[in-house]
Amino acid sequence: MRSLEAIQKAMDFYHQITGLRSYFVQDIGDVDSAKEKNFFCKCIKMSNKALEHCEACTIENYTNALGKNEIQMYSCHAGLVKWSVPVDFEDVKGVIVSEGVITSQQIEDKERWIEYIVVKYDLPKEIMMQNYEKIVEMDEEEVNDSIQLLLALLSYYKTLCE
Repeated sequence: MRSLEAIQKAMDFYHQITGLRSYFVQDIGDVDSAKEKNFFCKCIKMSNKALEHCEACTIENYTNALGKNEIQMYSCHAGLVKWSVPVDFEDVKGVIVSEGVITSQQIEDKERWIEYIVVKYDLPKEIMMQNYEKIVEMDEEEVNDSIQLLLALLSYYKTLCE
């Protein structure tokens, strides 16, 4: 099995199990946060200002994940909790960027948070409210378990490439 195929299969199974999508970035020149598959994020990126913030955040966390060879957990400018996982196969290096999740506190503060995003990025409130409902909710333990699952899937598929 080729490395890129193995990485994609790991991400596909990760999505099937957790409901979270992700994308693989091999090179900083490939950073394109418009690849984000979460519809809430796609809606935010209707704003050029928001898209610029997404790009900067993705580049920073991609660089840190690869440079430190460590998982980067962060809250993006739209308030979603995300993580970047470094990937190092024999012939391929890069970072898997996760789809963002929200906490129960963010759900409680939904109205206030959506209003902030709508005003800051001049976005339609109705669309943002509808799509906020579709974001996966996780607590810290679930996030950590999710990351461990992704690492286990990558480890398994890496063995199929050797």
